[in-house]
Amino acid sequence: MKFYVKIGPDSKRNMETTKKIHEVSASLFFLLAFGSMFAALAFRNDYWPSLMIFAMRLLDIPFAALALLYGGSGLYLQVNEAKDDSDSPWGILIFAICLILFGAVVFVNLAFQSKL
Repeated sequence: MKFYVKIGPDSKRNMETTKKIHEVSASLFFLLAFGSMFAALAFRNDYWPSLMIFAMRLLDIPFAALALLYGGSGLYLQVNEAKDDSDSPWGILIFAICLILFGAVVFVNLAFQSKL
């Protein structure tokens, strides 16, 4: 039983889709990063502290998901840049690593209480 991703006739379409996912996740990643930094700075300087605590608690899991999506898609694009018609296990491996990391982030976020 093979666990490889077959890169065949649809490989150009798959790479174009991955590039679009990378571009969209990059823009959303930077928007959430800006929002998280703004919330942290506003909380630190006592501007709307209750609203900023809510924003920081709300944005942390989507921020982690977008960071892993952005990083994973960029890594996949770099690894499969020169390959056109070969079997590649990198897609499944990168997805599995990102999924494990996201699960760890969600576990740590939900298992341990925030000190804010």
